[in-house]
Amino acid sequence: MRPLLLALVVSGLAALPARAVDKEAINDAVDRGVASLKKMQQDDGRWNHAEIGATALAGLALLECGVAKTDKAITKAAKKVREESIKAKETYSITLSILFLDRLDDTNDTPLIESLLVRLLAGQHATGGWSYNCPTAAEDEVKRIKTEMDGTRVLKGGRDLKKLPAKGKRKTEDLAEEIQEQLKVIDKGLINNADGGILRTPDNSNTQFATLALWVGRRYGVPTQKAMIRLHTYFSKTQNEDGGWSYIRSDAVMRMPRGAPMPGLQGSTAAMTCAGLLGLAVGHGAALDVKKAKAKGEKVDKQDVSKDAGLKAGLQTLATAVGSPLGWDGTGAKPNNIPAAAGKSYYFFWSLERVAVILNLKTIGKKDWYSWGAEILLGNQRLDGSWAGEYAASGADTSFALLFLKKSNLAEDLSSAITGLTDPGERRLKAGGVGGTGLKGASKLTPSGLGDKKDGETNTGSKTRPALKTAEQKAAFKVADDLVKAKPEGRAALIKRLRETKGVAYTDALVYVIGELDAAGRREARAALAQRFTRLKGTTLREYLSDKDAEVRRAAALAIASKELKELCPDLIKCLDDSEGVVARAAHAALKELSGKDFGPKADATPAQRKKAIADWQTWWKKQARE
Repeated sequence: MRPLLLALVVSGLAALPARAVDKEAINDAVDRGVASLKKMQQDDGRWNHAEIGATALAGLALLECGVAKTDKAITKAAKKVREESIKAKETYSITLSILFLDRLDDTNDTPLIESLLVRLLAGQHATGGWSYNCPTAAEDEVKRIKTEMDGTRVLKGGRDLKKLPAKGKRKTEDLAEEIQEQLKVIDKGLINNADGGILRTPDNSNTQFATLALWVGRRYGVPTQKAMIRLHTYFSKTQNEDGGWSYIRSDAVMRMPRGAPMPGLQGSTAAMTCAGLLGLAVGHGAALDVKKAKAKGEKVDKQDVSKDAGLKAGLQTLATAVGSPLGWDGTGAKPNNIPAAAGKSYYFFWSLERVAVILNLKTIGKKDWYSWGAEILLGNQRLDGSWAGEYAASGADTSFALLFLKKSNLAEDLSSAITGLTDPGERRLKAGGVGGTGLKGASKLTPSGLGDKKDGETNTGSKTRPALKTAEQKAAFKVADDLVKAKPEGRAALIKRLRETKGVAYTDALVYVIGELDAAGRREARAALAQRFTRLKGTTLREYLSDKDAEVRRAAALAIASKELKELCPDLIKCLDDSEGVVARAAHAALKELSGKDFGPKADATPAQRKKAIADWQTWWKKQARE
């Protein structure tokens, strides 16, 4: 099965230029995403995945979003990553642990990072790529690493990590002697890669993560340049006729002449085209390192990539997967035709963002890739602040979305080293092409899981639009539709009509429209719904606390507080554990208003902290009942 094929084509959604996404709306989305990602963390510091890589990815995303290194979520994640990555063999886990620990920048992690890098180098396939597994560390090596990482140890002839040169200035001789010996073994090709599927055919998904980790690894004095140059060769050889890259190229396929029929999983995909571009870029960075090492007094600080036909062709093809922004700029309502995102679309967005920021590209195919992606991400953020595609359970989709929105660049030193590259535009079909092999047509790539929004659905988890049968329904939803299209200055009158006009149709319309508005409009509509609910009886509000729609549950909780219905506190306490963050927060606010107390939980509370807060509220209520 092709892992990154697209169900629907969404590029070219708007022909007219549009202003950038409002920065305040992006910041709001990031804040909500961070709170949601923290909430997913388990008590032991992990995120819900069998491999430690998911935890490293979440920790990396939080750091890139400005969460302090001393934050409990980060310290717990770091502890778990250190414990488990020391014996990790999975390529994803090894590479993401390297990226997370490098971003933490704790000198005591140096021995572990060195070991992870050596294992990554040992896992490189002869063709230049990576598959799922790399060699593991031997028991004596694990013991040595733990000893070196112990900040309380008394030095007895060992390295003093505090006296190592700064990152980026380290050389091979600064590495532990044991690491230097392991590198010699790898260089001679003596590593036993027969176990654990290490010699399986490489795939470009594992390979693109390894690519970035190799670039980061050179800062520690580990000589990764040869491996990165092999990567450049690998991606140059495996580029498809349309300029893109596929998920996998078998050894047999790699031996085929260019232009031969490609059996199996050979179609170009959007995310894998990003992987190929990233591989070519780090290859150039590694070549620059080699030039610097050989330069004798000559200043060499830039690598001209303007003549790399592979980079140009890949970008032209990638442009077919990038759409144009619709104009969600914070001064008007959310566009109603933002594509729905699911599947592997969030994985693609981080792949796209990595390539664009590393290559210093503000546009791809003359299209504002960031505003386009940001609109889709904001339009698909769930009510609890998370994003949900194929990797939602582990928090990976939320991590990918946050890294995109923050324009995370883990290779700024590569960005500063590359010169001569400009946006080549979108591929035009013509004779010739990559390698001059007579290209007759180019694929139109689209990110997997990104498709048009279906009738009756919203992308934010709000109420499904009902069939409009009665005159009242048609009138109410006409107001809602007008509200979606209205400018900020025209919202007040429309929201007032939805708030004050009697009839259940107007309640349905107001609930529905919340998910269709931008951040500012959503706040106004939510306030209106809560005010509308203050006209309801307590028995009805109690029922609404169990409604299937989160916006209804949220508004009911706030209305209970406004009506001072203290007898419904037990129902509100149950809502503190609601699966939707907006409901849990509203229930917390309502309880504080009714009781004058605050037993929590905080927005970023762990499951254990949330459980304790609920128990404390229940204890308080029992005391109230007795009195």
